[in-house]
Amino acid sequence: MTVVEAPEGLEGVVVTRTAISDIDGETGRLTYRGCPLEDIVSQYGYEDILAYLTELRREPPPQMVKAGDVSGDPMARLVTVLMTIPYDPQRPLTYIQMVALHLAATRHQVADPGFGSLAYRYLTLLRNNEPSPREATALDTYWVTAAEHSLNASTFAVRIAASTGAPLPMALAAGAATLSGPLHGGAPTGVVQLLREARESGDVATLLRRKVDAGERLMGFGHRVYRTTDPRARILRQLCESLPAARDSATIAKTVEQEALKVLRDRHPDRPLATNVEFYAGVLLYSLGIDAAWCPPTFAVARMAGWTAHYFEQRQHGRLIRPLARYQPPM
Repeated sequence: MTVVEAPEGLEGVVVTRTAISDIDGETGRLTYRGCPLEDIVSQYGYEDILAYLTELRREPPPQMVKAGDVSGDPMARLVTVLMTIPYDPQRPLTYIQMVALHLAATRHQVADPGFGSLAYRYLTLLRNNEPSPREATALDTYWVTAAEHSLNASTFAVRIAASTGAPLPMALAAGAATLSGPLHGGAPTGVVQLLREARESGDVATLLRRKVDAGERLMGFGHRVYRTTDPRARILRQLCESLPAARDSATIAKTVEQEALKVLRDRHPDRPLATNVEFYAGVLLYSLGIDAAWCPPTFAVARMAGWTAHYFEQRQHGRLIRPLARYQPPM
């Protein structure tokens, strides 16, 4: 057996082949099964993307769900729901939608309307009020842009679980656990906080310079893969500008974005730090009335489409993922 030394974080290492999505970080291009994201967003909703990414037939919407008595951190609730909702291997896409609705139903424990898109029902349960058609469409569009993004940390966790033969709910729970870390799924929460501070400061440029000089990370900027503006950020920026509920937030967000990019270029001229998807995702979710703590699980609902596609693709490989570790004795 040939032993290959890999860098910490596996940066630049190809560990598998996939037909699900592709990222061109230099040009800022993302495709789902060969189709540019911009075309996908203009034609399909989230329920369509579930079927498209997994290459399964679209399944009928779930029946009305009842409020669940689950407490705790929203991401912990997601893992609990994943483990408790009955899973039918013949209807994996219905299972994913059921998980989303049961998760939202733990917030206010109100009745599911039982009609409309998944995004409409999710927002109704999560906010305890009926969203406008534009708001439901906005969340649906966000879910489509966030549904899949190649081999990120949580997707890798799902594929590792899948390689062991674990059932889909267990693999999705592994993905959710990985997503709970602030460096992966927590950025929109940080963006919401940054926008609040910017509103209160009155001097955005000074605020951002002080943060960067103090070594703080500006959430919503920079990416391990993209060296230019994240294509998902462009889509969500346009969406925020067109959504009435988001216009005020979009105005302050534009100012923060412009000043942040200036500060980052001045402080880190050798690093191409551009706006990523989390920045305008934070703006959008905040404008939709989604509390900061519920941003990561709302993102997870979107990403379950990609996770499930990778789960089935990995199961076809039939090979256990088992890397090595180089022992380093204590000094």
